[in-house]
Amino acid sequence: MTALAKYARLEAPGRFFDGISSRPLEVMVSFGARSLVIMGFDGVAVAHWPLATLKAMSDRGDRAVQLAPDLQSDERLVIEEPEMIRAIEAVCPGLRRKPADRRGISRAVLWGGGALAAVLLLVFVILPGLASQLAVLIPPERERQLGDTLVLQVRDLLSLGEGEHDFCTEPAGLAALAAMVARLEAAAPALPADLEVIVLDHPLTNAFAAPGGRIVIFRGLIDDAETPEEVAGVLAHEIGHVLYRDPTVGVLRSAGTAGVFGLLVGDVFGAAIVVAGSEALLNARYQREAEARADATALAILREAGLPATPLSAFFRRLSQRYGKSNAMLGYFASHPALGDRAEAAEQGDSLDGSAFDPVLDDAGWIALGQICSRTAETPPE
Repeated sequence: MTALAKYARLEAPGRFFDGISSRPLEVMVSFGARSLVIMGFDGVAVAHWPLATLKAMSDRGDRAVQLAPDLQSDERLVIEEPEMIRAIEAVCPGLRRKPADRRGISRAVLWGGGALAAVLLLVFVILPGLASQLAVLIPPERERQLGDTLVLQVRDLLSLGEGEHDFCTEPAGLAALAAMVARLEAAAPALPADLEVIVLDHPLTNAFAAPGGRIVIFRGLIDDAETPEEVAGVLAHEIGHVLYRDPTVGVLRSAGTAGVFGLLVGDVFGAAIVVAGSEALLNARYQREAEARADATALAILREAGLPATPLSAFFRRLSQRYGKSNAMLGYFASHPALGDRAEAAEQGDSLDGSAFDPVLDDAGWIALGQICSRTAETPPE
């Protein structure tokens, strides 16, 4: 037996409000085939409310239940008879179910879309645009800590599936590298951090600057260079990036809000900034303006150090002929501006113009630098 058939003969008194007058009409309530029948005591039907749209306007558990034919109607029916209340709840399972507030959903979608747009604007437009200004707010010790962390992360990324690639620590090679760095650093403008140049035992023709004054040279770059002045030219370019804190700006651009707030509050080990920062350093995709500025700085440093720029130009031309547009030059040379253009700019910016100069390393020092990876360690040398 259905619930409707069970209560087919049930009647109960109620008070009917027509939505116009405040005076209630005493009525009798019963069930029809598909409706709730509301009858006056004179035997005249006042209303037939469809059971499918019937709604309870009062809370469950109230002594009196207030009903409406639907949520849009101003008419009301108040019933106090417990058995009739139970019957109506049994016959109309959707009695207390509220429909979705479409206007509320629309507002939520609108506000949610606005919030998402604001976040995207912050991450992809505002923060990248402010990265240079934000970089100067980072405490030097945290910037250096970030640089150390990212250098180790790059080492680990490059070692995946290829065996270990450690840092080069042969003493004579380290001494030769330190002599080269000292000459270039003395010729450079005041830097925001002390330079620390290290060599990673990896065959890539690559070099990059990390936050906090770290510069990493890959063994492959030293192997491909024919003179110490070619290596010095690349180092001078990376010093240019250190001068303008381009590595930190690049990491901030890549890591977005996680990088900014992580660095400002000291949490430099968050996964977002480490992964994004490592990729930023490895690919070295700084802005073209930053690259042009670093090249110009390199020429100025070489000139002040009494070193020619022609070797750097020759290095660029040789690499361009050897690798062309292949992916063999991952990072520094693959992502920077065209090697041919840079070679020409370096040649035109050579102030010595073939004049004699004091080599940046003597023959013994150059040999020692070439053998710097004959001894390695898992952590960079101090």
